[in-house]
Amino acid sequence: MAEEGFIQMYVRDFTLMAARAETGQDVEAALTRRVREARDHAVIMDARKTPGHLDAVIERVREESQRKLFPGRGPDTPEERQRRGDFLTRVAEMLGA
Repeated sequence: MAEEGFIQMYVRDFTLMAARAETGQDVEAALTRRVREARDHAVIMDARKTPGHLDAVIERVREESQRKLFPGRGPDTPEERQRRGDFLTRVAEMLGA
């Protein structure tokens, strides 16, 4: 079973990047770097703990892409939810590639 702290760390980072992208910040270089770090780190965690860390992050990112409400934020428009969902879906695809 994947370590929950590992999953939360990467999902939090990717959802923060989605929010930054929403404000117009360029996050592509940071996103590419963080995806690479997540993959590399998952290999290490799988070897030291149990397999499945990257798959667990991908699954949780996909779940986050479907969320309607985000704690600490006001109500989102449907367009904002769609953009954030699209961003996180793309992250999940990048992780799985």
